[in-house]
Amino acid sequence: MGGGGSSSSENKTQTTNTNGTSAVSGDNLGVMISGVNGNIGSVTMTDHGSTRAAENIAKEAIKSNSEAMKQAGNLGSEALKANERAVDKALEFGEKSFDFGEKSLDAVSQTNSEAIDAVKALAAQSSENTRTALKVAETAKTHEQTGTAPQMTKVALGVSGALAVGMVALAWSKK
Repeated sequence: MGGGGSSSSENKTQTTNTNGTSAVSGDNLGVMISGVNGNIGSVTMTDHGSTRAAENIAKEAIKSNSEAMKQAGNLGSEALKANERAVDKALEFGEKSFDFGEKSLDAVSQTNSEAIDAVKALAAQSSENTRTALKVAETAKTHEQTGTAPQMTKVALGVSGALAVGMVALAWSKK
């Protein structure tokens, strides 16, 4: 019966003891990780206080930036209004200057016209005065050459007229 067979069996037992203990005391905001069989795992930590502080800082920054933008917009708007007023004043000044210039040119033109009219009148009067002076000079020269004065001419004409009347009367009486 029997003969022989063979059988073999092996049994291996491996035991791994792990200890993942950490102890923290006091106000500790850090993280302590203790490895378990070389595996750290996934660790997430949230500091809710700092998150709230960051949220408040962001809100205040947005609020501050919004106010700054509003003020910048108001400043720009006021600057545009001031520039508009300055341009209006400058244009008004320019318009008044042109009006003044136009009135000045009109006044100068009127004065020139009046001066030209006055010079024409003076020239005409001067011409008339010159003609009269020439007649007087001619008469004086004539009297100087003949040796008679205007009164003597009148007397001579009167005597000549009387002689002519006398001769006519004498001739009439002989008829």
